[in-house]
Amino acid sequence: MKKAFASLFAASLMLLGTQAFAQISVGAGYLNSTESVKSGSNKSSDNVNGFYAGASYNIPLVGELGVAPGLYFSLLSGKQDIASVGSLAAVKGTFTEMALNIPVNFNYGYNLAPDMRAFVFAGPTFQYGLSSKVKYDATTIVGNASKTVDNYGDNSDYGRFNVYLGGGVGMDIASTFQVTVGYDYGLVNLYTGDNDIQRHRSNIKIGVAYLF
Repeated sequence: MKKAFASLFAASLMLLGTQAFAQISVGAGYLNSTESVKSGSNKSSDNVNGFYAGASYNIPLVGELGVAPGLYFSLLSGKQDIASVGSLAAVKGTFTEMALNIPVNFNYGYNLAPDMRAFVFAGPTFQYGLSSKVKYDATTIVGNASKTVDNYGDNSDYGRFNVYLGGGVGMDIASTFQVTVGYDYGLVNLYTGDNDIQRHRSNIKIGVAYLF
């Protein structure tokens, strides 16, 4: 996985250096992420929100077909109730995760008007986790306590690398602004232990960008 991530990043840099006519977009957006866990017949899921920001470089290929490698930073954060015993005790967790993402999306567009272009896009996104932590806060009738767990450092069963496959639709307005809506599904099982556990993440993204 590390070799594939490095190879794609190198290929993206080569494309950036050889295509003078390509179009740069810089943008940010809302990120809604769901992690689904399956262990035997038991299933559970957690949903968190966040944002992403970065830039991509659309390179025309043939006609209205193009490819857009990019580099984006993402941040996810959310709270959840872990356990409770009536009014005697309660444990809550705060999840925070940061990552670098390299999407390589193929896109095909259609001009609706001289100043408006609709397009569809699809492709893989390679992700490298920078930080993933959960802060646990316990409240009891005798006092409070907290502990922060580093998922990458303290939990060796949580994978740092992921590969998403997805797509979406978008629109360029006045050759200046871009609006996109997309969905990605993580193909890699983030659980790296020996047990038969499946742990996958999926994302819904809504973003705006400025076109140069």
